[in-house]
Amino acid sequence: MARIYPLFSSSKGNSSFIGNSDGGILVDAGVSCKRLCEALKANEIDPTVIQGIFITHTHSDHVSGLKVLTKKYHIPVFAQKTNLEILVSDGKIDPACDVNEVDGNEVCIGDYAVKGFTTFHDTPASCGYQIKTPDGKQVCVCTDLGTVTNEVDMHLSGSDLVLLESNYDESMLKNGPYPYELKRRIASDHGHLSNSACGEQLKKLMTAGTYKFILGHLSQENNTPLQAENSAVGALGDYERNSDYILHIAKPEGSGMAVAF
Repeated sequence: MARIYPLFSSSKGNSSFIGNSDGGILVDAGVSCKRLCEALKANEIDPTVIQGIFITHTHSDHVSGLKVLTKKYHIPVFAQKTNLEILVSDGKIDPACDVNEVDGNEVCIGDYAVKGFTTFHDTPASCGYQIKTPDGKQVCVCTDLGTVTNEVDMHLSGSDLVLLESNYDESMLKNGPYPYELKRRIASDHGHLSNSACGEQLKKLMTAGTYKFILGHLSQENNTPLQAENSAVGALGDYERNSDYILHIAKPEGSGMAVAF
């Protein structure tokens, strides 16, 4: 049975493993190779079983461990063409590693089928990932998006589990210490998804047959796990938690957390 391990999930570092001790894929590598390997081993996952690293975009909290990880383990890297060009140009991928484009194509790696879908974020390119596991389940990882487009909604709908961004509480962001321009960027269509926008999407996903959710990429300055959780539960007020749906909150370092789907 495949599981998702949200190893790291915050504005300071992101990485999730989908699979089991026999193999799987990694989405993003936004912390040091050492920390990432320690988190994997805490879950009895050996880094050598990673069959591919799928990068969502090139911000440091998603790629900071990529160079050392690829140098040490020579794992193939998958990303949109634009992001691959940036990563290669910046020396973020070891030259000995294979690089593979994911623009609009389903990639089969081992028994996993992975498809990227475009997201709006303040980078040259960014995407989320739809992953089909060997046992026929589907999971989506989708963070760092300012708005849920039709393309995003289409790829999330019908999944068995969705890890979705719930980055900020609108009131905390508005009244917080960030400069005005940064606040405006975060709240824009190319920024991040608020708790309330996340909740609206959870309702849509419920009607499309998804019942397992993980809230991810919570801001440690403009959100709290309780705020995000209460917002999601409130949005799903017509349903009963732990009966109609399952909701988890990814921790900044959730190395001991594994969710089956």
